[in-house]
Amino acid sequence: MRLTWKDARATLFVAAAVVFYALWLTGTIAADMSTRVAATIVFAFGWLACTSDVDQMKGVYGVDAERRPPLTYVVLASLAGGVALVSGIVAIAGANETMLATLVVAMVVLWVVTTARHALARQEQPRQNAGEVLPRAA
Repeated sequence: MRLTWKDARATLFVAAAVVFYALWLTGTIAADMSTRVAATIVFAFGWLACTSDVDQMKGVYGVDAERRPPLTYVVLASLAGGVALVSGIVAIAGANETMLATLVVAMVVLWVVTTARHALARQEQPRQNAGEVLPRAA
């Protein structure tokens, strides 16, 4: 599968979160901004990155989909996503800088895993008669 403009959009949001966090952490911008507000901004960027490909995910991996992602990918993405969600909530609710850093790292890990899968996955198309999924010829 090749990368799409939606992958570029997710990359932009993750990069924006990382750059914002780094500038906030060093006091370059918004030095007086609370940890809670900074965590909310980073969390929002992460949420936007996750929703950038929601239509494809519904179609390809929805309830009636014949194709499923590899178990390794599901486990890695689920773990990174779960860590991001929990650390984001704790960072916002508790104004916790360690959880904010964990949120940023989890977002980057999730982005790397999903972008690599999108870039390396073979394009597949369903077989007309048998209902099986076969690799697409290059």
